[in-house]
Order: sequence, then C-alpha cells, then structure tokens
Amino acid sequence: MLPSDKIDKAFKAICEEAEKMLKKDVSGKMEKRLKTIVSIAKHQSDVRGLKGTCCHPSKEKCK
Repeated sequence: MLPSDKIDKAFKAICEEAEKMLKKDVSGKMEKRLKTIVSIAKHQSDVRGLKGTCCHPSKEKCK
C-alpha cells in the first residue's frame, strides 16, 4: 500500500470517529470542534483521492 493510501485511510477513520462523537450529546463548543475535524479530514481525503490529476486551469504548470 502506498503511503498516500495509508494517509487517506487514516483521514477517513478520523472522520468516522468524529462523526460518531457528533451523534452523542456534546456541548456546542465541542460540536463545533468536531465539525471542523470532519471538514478537514474530508477535505484531506478528497485531495489525496485525486492521485495525480491536475486541477490547475493551465495544465502546463503541472508538468
């Protein structure tokens, strides 16, 4: 398994655990922090899932 695959799985696991905690009765401050964790973990997982694709308007800069 490539290191990026391991990191992707780790971010997905973090997201799952934070979402489990959100289902419990937590304070407003804790809920906000957990939502931030979920947001960051999902973003990182999405970014790592691109695997070499380029989203820059000028593909020349990606070569």
